[in-house]
Amino acid sequence: MNKKHKEQLKLYDDKEQELERAIAIVREQRREYINQHNLNRVNDAEKTQINKN
Repeated sequence: MNKKHKEQLKLYDDKEQELERAIAIVREQRREYINQHNLNRVNDAEKTQINKN
């Protein structure tokens, strides 16, 4: 593999790592939002609907 290919692959690898870090940050922000607003809890109306199915 020549130097040009190695450099291009490194650019792709670096970009992939950058995007993976960004995804991890967004997922953590989403978890925090859910926790702050108690969105991970099923309310009574939803429980009733779930139990009917």
